[in-house]
Amino acid sequence: MNNSVSVVICIRNEENYIKECIDSILRQSFCNFELIVIDDQSADDTANIIGKFTDKRIKYFRNEKWLGIPGSRNVGWKKASGEYVFFTDGDCTVSENWIEEGLNYFKTCDCLAVEGAIYYVSKDYEPTFSDYVMENKYGNKFMCGCIAYKKKVIQAVGGFDEEMAYFEDRDIAYKILQLGKICFSPKMLVTHPRVTRTPRSFIKSASRTTYRVTLFKRYGDKECIVGRIVRPFNLIKMLFPPAVFVSLFANRFDKSDDYKLLPFTYIYVISERLQLWRTCIKKRVFLI
Repeated sequence: MNNSVSVVICIRNEENYIKECIDSILRQSFCNFELIVIDDQSADDTANIIGKFTDKRIKYFRNEKWLGIPGSRNVGWKKASGEYVFFTDGDCTVSENWIEEGLNYFKTCDCLAVEGAIYYVSKDYEPTFSDYVMENKYGNKFMCGCIAYKKKVIQAVGGFDEEMAYFEDRDIAYKILQLGKICFSPKMLVTHPRVTRTPRSFIKSASRTTYRVTLFKRYGDKECIVGRIVRPFNLIKMLFPPAVFVSLFANRFDKSDDYKLLPFTYIYVISERLQLWRTCIKKRVFLI
C-alpha cells in the first residue's frame, strides 16, 4: 500500500483505551494512511483487542524486549512508509479530521512539523488536585500525543533520544526547530482520558526534573524555570513545609483521591529538589 501518511502509536498495557483510540483513527476523513502499532511488551489484553480489527491499514508489531517510549517511537517511524508521520498515544482519541487538518498545515505553511491541541478529558474540564493533567491547548508543548513530522526530518536529526525517559518528544522538537518551523493547529485535536495520580506515581514523577535539566542545558529550555529556579513554589514548599497546605486553596479538591495525595506533597518536593541538584552537579548546570 502506497501511503503519504503513516500514523504511529506506541502502547503498553492499554486494554482500557486502545479500541476507542484505533476506532477514532480509522474514522478519519482522510483515508489513505497506514496505522503502525508498536506494542512494547504489553502484559494485558491489548494484543487480543487489536487482533479483532480487520482493517488492512493496521500493522501491528510487538517489541521482542521492552524498549520504553523513545525506543518504541524510533521503531515506529522507521517502519513508516509515509512522507508524513503522525503520532498519538494509545490512550488518546483523535478528532475525525485530525490527519486532514495536519496535512492542510503542511501544504499551506512552510513547516517541518505540525503540533495539534490536546484536551485533558474535555475542553472545559476542571481538573482536581489528583489529576495527572496532560494537555496542550496553545502549542509549544510538542507532545507526541498529537504531532506530525515529515519523516525525512526525523531521520535527519537521528530520531528520538533513547536516553530521555521523559520529554523525548520535546527534545526532538528542539532539534527540528533548528532546521525549520513547527506550526500549531488548534483544530488538529486529540482528547486524553482522565488519569488519577496515586501517591506512588506522584512521588515517582519527581524524577522528570532530571530531564528538565537536560533540556535546559541542551537548548536553554526554561519551561517551569523562573530565572534559575525550577518550579519556584515547590522550592518554597520544601523550605517552608506549611506552604504545602496552600494547595487546598490553589487547587480543586472534590474527591478522596485529592485529599489522600496531599500528605505526600512534601515528600514529592524533597525528592524533586534532590534529584534536580544531583543532576545539576553531574551535568555542571546551575539551577536551584
